[in-house]
Amino acid sequence: MGFDAEAKAPGKILWLGGYSVLERPNIGFVTTVNAYVHAGVKSLDESVIEIRAPQLSAVARGRVVPDTGVLSVAAPKKLILLKTSIEIAMRYVACKGISLKGLRIETRNDPAFSYTMRAGKVVKSGLGSSAAVAVASIAAILKAYNVSLSEDDALHKLAQTAHSIATGKIGSGFDIAAAVHGSILYARYSPDILKGFPTAYSNEDLRLLISRQWDYKIEKLALPKVFSLSFANFLGEGMVTTAAIGSVSEFKGKEPGKYMELIRRINNENEATVTALRNLVNGKDEESNLALFKSAFDRGRLLTKQLGILSHVGIEDDDMTKLIEESTSNGAFVAKLPGAGGRDSIAALSLNGNDERLVEFWRSRKGMEILGIKIVNEGVIS
Repeated sequence: MGFDAEAKAPGKILWLGGYSVLERPNIGFVTTVNAYVHAGVKSLDESVIEIRAPQLSAVARGRVVPDTGVLSVAAPKKLILLKTSIEIAMRYVACKGISLKGLRIETRNDPAFSYTMRAGKVVKSGLGSSAAVAVASIAAILKAYNVSLSEDDALHKLAQTAHSIATGKIGSGFDIAAAVHGSILYARYSPDILKGFPTAYSNEDLRLLISRQWDYKIEKLALPKVFSLSFANFLGEGMVTTAAIGSVSEFKGKEPGKYMELIRRINNENEATVTALRNLVNGKDEESNLALFKSAFDRGRLLTKQLGILSHVGIEDDDMTKLIEESTSNGAFVAKLPGAGGRDSIAALSLNGNDERLVEFWRSRKGMEILGIKIVNEGVIS
């Protein structure tokens, strides 16, 4: 099927800021990888909407109101995020005074976003497919109607809004920001920006939300070429991110002073890691800055492990700590359980081709699946 407009949004790895990035103005450092969610849009003459997600074996049909972009589509639960993203995009286009037609939209994920366990169950890889779905689908629709993705940072804000409405939660948004902008240093927006946005919003509400200034901070920052990536999934039940965040929030509520002090220390180490990273990018004293990068990175990781212990959640259990230590003895310069941690995946950075040695070590262990992904640093492509 030929498309009138297409877009693809990348997956991500969060290296710094797991949990701590939820607290403004703490930083997160996230890189994008060459695994994409693809979205294609085909205009239809009538006001028919057809949503296709073959990998989910899901199709939904309905209609769009041409003047407002409001959808009348009965979508199954697994298509709610995609449907919400489409409606947000269509209503934003309508705000521009553009007459809407019907459309057919189809999404497709690259294989790296999921893997199949021996029991046949399909499990996500933790690369951020939900964020990429929202960004790719909105980008494809805006492109189809020749609406700017960058004016007011519209694509980013629309995707953040759609994700919040669809999930009923307001996350830090680092994954969506990366899917739009690429590898970045990120500080989140104030949750109140979306907390006050009505579920039954008008198009004027949406226009005002996108045109206003949000207080997130985004700085393009790529890993220097001295690093090479290795990434693997654990072939077992991973951690549910929302449940882990809930446990950490419970700890915060019970012992706010201890929580905030630990978060402050984590962010301080993350800041030190980024300082060394910037120096490496700028070609300053590679040997000493690599040492600074590693020491601060590892201290921040172990402090985050401590956050898990105090919150009674396995952000990094002792077996995973042992695996990380063994990985650094077998080719990894630094390694960690990215994002929210748990037994989902492990990511490592190696120097001077040591990634091949590391991958061989991981292959020698049971229950690990190596993903041949690379860091690309770019965001959405449309």
